[in-house]
Amino acid sequence: MMLRYKETEKGARVDDADRWRRIRCPKCKWQPNRSSRWQCHAGCRHVWNTFDTHGVCPACKHAWRETACLRCKQWSLHADWYE
Repeated sequence: MMLRYKETEKGARVDDADRWRRIRCPKCKWQPNRSSRWQCHAGCRHVWNTFDTHGVCPACKHAWRETACLRCKQWSLHADWYE
């Protein structure tokens, strides 16, 4: 398996698996995985993983300020999902 890396704001490298472990619902602590999917309701109905694009729909470019948890169904600021 090939690891993908992402640069953090401070320049440290974080592998892709570690990045996914740091994403969780602020309300119930559920952790999405790469196969979790959300649907854009801003008119385009595109289905994708919102954490692949930091809440921006790749089809219509709508930037979602909040994200709904697929487990508890509550909305939280998208930025609050990242530890």
